[in-house]
Amino acid sequence: MLLLITSAAALGLSIVIDVGRVSAEKTREAMNQRLYDKRRAALAEWRQKSERKRGELIDQQARFTEFNARRQKALTELRALEYAKIELVHELGEPEGNNDVYWAQVVPAPNFAELDRKDIVFSRQIWEFRNVAHISAASADQAHAIVRGSFGQRNGLAVSPVVPLALAPDPEAEAVPA
Repeated sequence: MLLLITSAAALGLSIVIDVGRVSAEKTREAMNQRLYDKRRAALAEWRQKSERKRGELIDQQARFTEFNARRQKALTELRALEYAKIELVHELGEPEGNNDVYWAQVVPAPNFAELDRKDIVFSRQIWEFRNVAHISAASADQAHAIVRGSFGQRNGLAVSPVVPLALAPDPEAEAVPA
């Protein structure tokens, strides 16, 4: 009888231990499932955030490209405005007491880019700026002849009509776009 009671107690104890193990396994499995679900939800949230950030990044890149293009355009316009304000003055003729001073603008002719370097008066870079000539001469015809002799078609340059210096156009007024 003692053996039967001991066996039943051992069997009951083993059942309690097995139930405890199974219960612990189920608890561990439930905890792991909750952890898995939590991480899966965090991953889904992370993917949503990364997609949102990717969209924002694409928008930012587009805005950056647009602003960079605007900046380049503004810099180009600023450079053009600065070039328009710079005026190189070429003084021609001999200033004498009875000579008048005349004005003419000197610009590159359409064939300027095709000319050989030795045919161009001065450096190519100065012709990127506004070039004018102040001619000291007795008459407008003489001033015209002097400026044509100094800056001719063979040099790839064109000269505006010669006018008295007092009637010369204001470079500041020409630089301001209408």
